[in-house]
Amino acid sequence: MREIEVLSFRTIAELAERLPIRTRYFLLLLAWDAPEKTPQQLMSFFRPLVDRGLVYFCAWGSRCEAVHDAVDQCDIQKHHEAGKALCNDSIVMTTWHARESLQEALWFFKTCAMPAESFDPSNCDRFAVAVGNLNWGPEMEKALQSIEGDADDEDEPLECDLDDV
Repeated sequence: MREIEVLSFRTIAELAERLPIRTRYFLLLLAWDAPEKTPQQLMSFFRPLVDRGLVYFCAWGSRCEAVHDAVDQCDIQKHHEAGKALCNDSIVMTTWHARESLQEALWFFKTCAMPAESFDPSNCDRFAVAVGNLNWGPEMEKALQSIEGDADDEDEPLECDLDDV
């Protein structure tokens, strides 16, 4: 599995414009204290990412559940427009981490986040992105370095309790 690239942007609009996607698919952890926006406004930020190959999305920060829901709605909308049914092997997997620290959300992303079966995780870019709080970028770098293990490590099986997510 590819290394996680940590990026920081001042605004959410920069995310879709400047995310350096180099593969067909990518995984994203977004640390963002989302402002009050309508679901449609949130969807406008994330539809370009879904269209560009987002296959796994973790949301962390205030209103992360609403952000997560917006990504789900973008995926549903994309499938509907293409005349395709949603199925487990082609959906954008999404999680939100409202009750977890940033380090816990990063641990989940690094060790448990795997895209649906039809997407090869070894050929997906992985990004951890801080938006709005530029102090989170260095914090994320440090946290990721301290987290041992990876979803591809074969030495020891990881236990990811999805009931706690």
